[in-house]
Amino acid sequence: MDAVTPTGSASTALLLTGGLANIIPTIVQNSGAQTAHKFVEFFIGQIRNANTRKAYGHAVRTFLDWCEKHGAERLEDISYIAVASYIEQHPGSAQTVNQHLTAIRRLFVWLVAQKVLILNPAENVVGRKHRTKIGKTPELDSAETRQLLNSFDTTHIIGLRDRVLISVMCYSFARISAVVAMNVEDYFLKGANHWIRLHEKGGKYLEWPLHHAANVYLHQYVEAAAQQEGIDWGKGMPLFRSQQRGRVQRLSNHRFDRRDAWAMVKRKVKDAGINTDACNHTFRATGITNFLENGGALEIAQEIAGHVDSRTTALYDRRREKVSLNEIERVRF
Repeated sequence: MDAVTPTGSASTALLLTGGLANIIPTIVQNSGAQTAHKFVEFFIGQIRNANTRKAYGHAVRTFLDWCEKHGAERLEDISYIAVASYIEQHPGSAQTVNQHLTAIRRLFVWLVAQKVLILNPAENVVGRKHRTKIGKTPELDSAETRQLLNSFDTTHIIGLRDRVLISVMCYSFARISAVVAMNVEDYFLKGANHWIRLHEKGGKYLEWPLHHAANVYLHQYVEAAAQQEGIDWGKGMPLFRSQQRGRVQRLSNHRFDRRDAWAMVKRKVKDAGINTDACNHTFRATGITNFLENGGALEIAQEIAGHVDSRTTALYDRRREKVSLNEIERVRF
């Protein structure tokens, strides 16, 4: 459901005869034009975050495809038993299954509220139990982080960009989506210090002073980028740019994509000789763990990371893993 969708003024006929017919599941189309319209409205108007919209779209389509294969022809044919059976047979992890159930439930809540369905078959379906105290995201220790940051070739603009992208995630605990969403004006001078503005999930934005080490890296990148001919460095333009095709040392005017950032991280970590299976989220865990190891308070880490619940922040705290290893090594034969 991350494809281009029509505006609210589009007719229901357009939804079925126009470009959306290929992305609206058959089972929804069979339920009528009004239902198809409300189905699209759910993804357009009820889910603001593009990543969530994409994840929910995938979850809903997977579920509806399963229902069609098991004999349902319209949404009205889907029962509580069908939803419960789908959840029971789902091969994914508990987190994935529960995310799918949430997407399905929210869709039916919307369709019932819009009076195109009478009942919500997912209302009382229970998800899988899942409890964890330590997250699974791998993090780097201090030596590995320094090794990685020192490994970049900063004789060209792309190396400068990649180094500061990772350092901003480490020092500000920011998600990759928030970092690549930054515009030129989101790096600014406030008093005597440089600050950054991060656009986080749920329409929130955070403003924090930038760590001096990350500030040095960012200033070097901005200075080099601003000197490149053909670069539009005005307000509203992306701070982190993609690379021009075939021009290894030149930036484009387009925003750096988080998927390209993921590929860059994989490549750079391997090139630096680090064995950890790192990803974009690694640097959030790395920064939080390092902050707490050096005496930072959990509630401050929570605030910087933009977490609603401190238990979420605690998932990124890997100090207990290191303590456990030290204790285990006490066993000697």
